Amino acid sequence: MNENKVSSITTLFTLLVFLLFTVLSLLIVLIGAKSYRGIVTGMESNQQTRTALSYVTNKVHAAGTGETALRTVGGRQAIVISSSYNEQDYKTYIYEYDGAILEWFTRADRAFQAGSGDTITAVSGFSAKQEGGLLRLTARGKDGKEFTVSVLLS
Repeated sequence: MNENKVSSITTLFTLLVFLLFTVLSLLIVLIGAKSYRGIVTGMESNQQTRTALSYVTNKVHAAGTGETALRTVGGRQAIVISSSYNEQDYKTYIYEYDGAILEWFTRADRAFQAGSGDTITAVSGFSAKQEGGLLRLTARGKDGKEFTVSVLLS
C-alpha cells in the first residue's frame, strides 16, 4: 500500500509539472503574439506615413521649377502645384482634411473645395512650411510618431 501512495504522488507531481509547463508555455505564446501585433501595427503606421511623405515629395519634384507653392486656400494650408496639359491649366492641391492627406487634381479655373480629391493616407497631422526655397513637410501617423522631410524647390 505504501508503494501505491508513492506511485500516486509521483504521478500527481508529474502531471502538475506538465500542467504548469503547459500553462506557462501558453502564456509565453500569448505575450509574444501581443508584442508581435504591436510591432506590426507600428511598422504599418510608420510605413504609411513615410510612403505618403515620399509620394508628396515626388509630386513636388516632378512639378519642376516655379510651379509649386504653399498657399492658404479655403482656410486650409495646401501645397499647390500648377501645370499645363494640352494648352489647359490645372492645379493639384495636397492638403490635410478630416484626418487624411488628400490630393485633388482639377482645372485651374475651378475653386478649391475642401474634402475633394483622393486620399493619400490617414494621418493625425500634416503640415508644410516654406523657408526660402525649402519646403519642410511634417506628417504625424495615427500612432503619434512624426516624420519630417525637406524638399528643395528649385
